Amino acid sequence: MNHQRSPAARPEDDTPSSPKRKKVRSKYAPKACVSCRRSKLKCSGENPCQRCIDNGKRCFYSEDQTAAEALQNLSRPTPVQPPLTAHGTNGNGLARRNIQPRHGSIERRASDASVLGMSMEARMARIEGMMESLIQERGVTVTPRGSMERDDAICDSLLSEVAMQAAGEVFSPHLSRARRASSKLESPERTRHSIAVMSRSNGADSPATIRVGSHDLPFPHPVDYQKHMDCLFDDLSSYYPCINEAEFRMRSEQMLVAPSIHHSDICFLALHYIVFACSDIAVDSFPAAVNSKPPGWQWFQVASDLVGQREISGKGDLCLIQYLILKAAYLTYADVPNAAYNAIGVACRLCFQFGLHQQSSWRNYTPFEIHMRQRIFWTAYFLDRKISLSCGRPYCIREAGIDIDQPAYISDCVSEYARFLFPTDTDKDIHPDQPLPDPNLSRSPNMFLNGMACWGRLSADVWDGLFDAAVIKSGINSENSLILDAQIKHWTEVILPSIPLPPPDRPPELVHLRQYILIHTRLSLLRLYIFRQYMLSLRYDGERGRVCGDLAVDIVQRIRDHGGETTPLSSFRFHMATSLGCALLILSTLCVRDLASLGLQDNCKVYRDGFREALEMLHTFSQHTNVARRILADFRSIVPIVMKVLDVQQNEQPFSPHLVPANVRDLFPYSSLDFAQQPGGGSFDVDTDLTRDSDAWGFETCGRQGNYGVPWI
Repeated sequence: MNHQRSPAARPEDDTPSSPKRKKVRSKYAPKACVSCRRSKLKCSGENPCQRCIDNGKRCFYSEDQTAAEALQNLSRPTPVQPPLTAHGTNGNGLARRNIQPRHGSIERRASDASVLGMSMEARMARIEGMMESLIQERGVTVTPRGSMERDDAICDSLLSEVAMQAAGEVFSPHLSRARRASSKLESPERTRHSIAVMSRSNGADSPATIRVGSHDLPFPHPVDYQKHMDCLFDDLSSYYPCINEAEFRMRSEQMLVAPSIHHSDICFLALHYIVFACSDIAVDSFPAAVNSKPPGWQWFQVASDLVGQREISGKGDLCLIQYLILKAAYLTYADVPNAAYNAIGVACRLCFQFGLHQQSSWRNYTPFEIHMRQRIFWTAYFLDRKISLSCGRPYCIREAGIDIDQPAYISDCVSEYARFLFPTDTDKDIHPDQPLPDPNLSRSPNMFLNGMACWGRLSADVWDGLFDAAVIKSGINSENSLILDAQIKHWTEVILPSIPLPPPDRPPELVHLRQYILIHTRLSLLRLYIFRQYMLSLRYDGERGRVCGDLAVDIVQRIRDHGGETTPLSSFRFHMATSLGCALLILSTLCVRDLASLGLQDNCKVYRDGFREALEMLHTFSQHTNVARRILADFRSIVPIVMKVLDVQQNEQPFSPHLVPANVRDLFPYSSLDFAQQPGGGSFDVDTDLTRDSDAWGFETCGRQGNYGVPWI
């Protein structure tokens, strides 16, 4: 592009100089902002420049002039489009521009004559050029750290010409459905304290969109976008460390400042949308009404439609696995176990398809790429074991089929919060174009990842040794339970302390404490999983009753230490609620039986207090999380009976067997490992649910009451 000299940079005297007198030229500034360059005025070369400061304007400067202009083009608010009438729209619901002038006669443009003599190839080339120009001016894009805008003036004639001549360009039919579905707002029966509601910036009332092919998809406003990213890297990445922050932000900037989304970035764009969904459901502070969709569902819907058949065909890059990991996490938070089990199963199969399971087969990968492939695989690995065991179903990744190292304990956090806490450590982050840094035990998320990978191996041993179909048929599972329990106990007491979590070289942060609680309580929940059927049968002996009771009380006490952490809102609330539900189940089995006959009379008060405390915390969490409310609904049959027993024993009276009905065992939830096999659980009336919501995901995401849910581990 040829740039004209600005008037301020021209010599003061333009008259020809004499041979003896050289023409004196003023000094050019080595760099200029977009505003000065467009106005052809001299720039001070600073950022911000003096002229923009004097005029009260935002100053946009970059060594890449195209990038600087793109940043400026993204800084003005999106103009609000007038409502469309039925006769003013086309078949897709988009505004139909009239190419006829408003007042009678048609005014021919100068360009029309040149078009008439063009060949078809020339016309198509001209249309492509106009489309490129139009998308660059009309397409809204967002930079992860910047803002967005459209150019104020658009030529209606250019828009109409391109729209008429390029009407054949269609991106994908399912995107139109995504757009229509995403435009449906949740019913205004309640106010949801999610990111989209809390952080709406002033003056940004109009919806933001992003251009994908020939469609505009809804997209968060810049302030909301940044909050989603902060939630991802300050919260979610601590528990699902499969995304590198530096790489994600860099690729996001490249994708979002482009005129349109390239087809190779579709999975990466879908990863954005599933991040939006996860962050919305992580910070939601008000339980959804019955039969309403979970927070972030509109983003989840767009992400699913973007991926489309790629999820089935397996055509994509590692972003597709990352997307499926977070999709499974979102469906877990949304308490949709069947869909979560299927999503993580597809992610695991793609790990085999992309060769992540066998590190010796990797060729021509950089150390950064090797490190990220390790992290993606192990995140899918432990999430597969966690979801499968929670649902009571076989896991996907078998130990004998993998050969891959654990990722090193290196740092991967470049958020502003981390820079504030550790200003001297920012040179030790992981970047795609730099060598891997030295281990950093204070900030590496891989300590938690490696701990959960070890937990995944133990959970596989539990399933293979106790609940595999062949083991159940042979009848040897009861002999293995005590051996497996001793193995997990040894790992908890000996191996877990060797993992540097919390870090030994500085005071632990809140995220370190939460990660440690997650690993420790999941180990306890795994031991309770071994003895769950014994406890629910009410035929347990004194030793098993003491072991399970101590584990349940320990879980309640650990959650109690973090129970007051309702702000800032985070995904940790889900783990606290589900852990309390599993502990409440074991404590209820101890409260409805005469423990004196088992030699546990000294522990009765501890179990009673633990039950009351767990129930009280669940009631508190139910004001903020849907899963806590569902757990309370699961226990609605057994809790009144337990409370009657506790009220009598509160006055130091002996256990009263007449307070416990004969069919008490039928009142416990989670009586079967597979939630779908529970009495009345895991099933629903297809006709009723399908007619309740015409959307394909509606019957699955809408909340239902009356059935037992999943005791998530």
